[in-house]
Amino acid sequence: MHAIWKTIRRPFRHPSCARCTWEVYDANAAGCLKCGAQHVCYSNAVDNRCPLETCDDHSRVCTITGQVLREVRHAQNEFLDTAIQSNKDESGDNNSMMDIEAEVHATVFKLLQGEQAIRYRQEENARQAKKISISLHKVLRQAKMKGLTGLPNVCTYVAEVMNTERNIRFVQEASDDLAEQCTKRIIVCLMNLKTKGVKITSGLRIQSLTCGLLYLLRTGLVYGNTILVASIEEISTCIPHENKLEAYFGISSKVICETENEIKLVFREYYQK
Repeated sequence: MHAIWKTIRRPFRHPSCARCTWEVYDANAAGCLKCGAQHVCYSNAVDNRCPLETCDDHSRVCTITGQVLREVRHAQNEFLDTAIQSNKDESGDNNSMMDIEAEVHATVFKLLQGEQAIRYRQEENARQAKKISISLHKVLRQAKMKGLTGLPNVCTYVAEVMNTERNIRFVQEASDDLAEQCTKRIIVCLMNLKTKGVKITSGLRIQSLTCGLLYLLRTGLVYGNTILVASIEEISTCIPHENKLEAYFGISSKVICETENEIKLVFREYYQK
């Protein structure tokens, strides 16, 4: 549909623009009249990237298309003066949803944006850059020994080095948006496990599960036709390497395999009932 809309509205005067002028052409889609960019609304809060506005009934609405997110709504001033607050959830644990969210967020922040993560990223990138530098000097020395005269074609030698060192991976800085996506998906999976009888206690237990799930987000986890953990491919460029977990964060890399096996076992037993 966007292709049809672009055919009707072209030509566009700008290749891109900082502030788009949107025209809604579907219930969940709009196009920019200046650059032709597309905006698509997702109905779930995890994948949604819309500019949202909260209404009085606590529903969230896209300010571009007007689409309402599918989620539980409640009035902001709704309350019962006879209700008694309790920290116990439906499974009887003294671990509320808010506690789980806070601990998951803290672990994700520690692995992606905390002080240890920054130190790991700086040291790892410096090591990779040094490795490339050494390889480049080696290639240039070999070319000189073969009788190279004049100025070398640096692009040729850089391409040769990058082909030799193609497995080198520089660690990218994780954005706040990426960390939030990871946190939301991990919380969804943990609450799903909780409803199936898995005991999730605070402290090291949640830290281990969160760490394992964070690494599983690279490829996702599927059991049969059910997506247990939806993947976020961007996390692969930001997450520390498994063999650096213990050195920088004091977490055993075994938690990744243990978490994957535990989740598969829980869902296997659940679906076989």
